[in-house]
Amino acid sequence: MPSFEMTPEEANRYGATLNIWQAIRLLQTWSPLITYAQSFLAETDLYRRGIIIAEATEWVASKTDAKADDQLVALLGDLLRTDEGEALVRWCVAQVEALR
Repeated sequence: MPSFEMTPEEANRYGATLNIWQAIRLLQTWSPLITYAQSFLAETDLYRRGIIIAEATEWVASKTDAKADDQLVALLGDLLRTDEGEALVRWCVAQVEALR
C-alpha cells in the first residue's frame, strides 16, 4: 500500500468508515467551527481574532459533558472582553511585534 493511503486503523480512528449520512450529520454538528474559522480569517485586528477564538472555545467546551471547562472558558472569555483584557492582549501583541 502506498504511504499516503490510510491504514484500516487510521480509517477507524478518523471516521473514514462513516457512511454518507453519518458524515453529513458530523459536518452539520460541527459546522459552527467552520463559521468561526471564516470569521477568524476575515478579521485583521488581532484582538478581535482573540475574541473569535474565545467564542469558538466556549462553543467547543459546551459540547462536552464536563462543566468545569465550560466555566473556565466562559470566565476567560469574559476577562478578555473587558477593557483591561483588551489592553493586555494589545500589549502582548505589541511585545511580539517588537521582537520581529
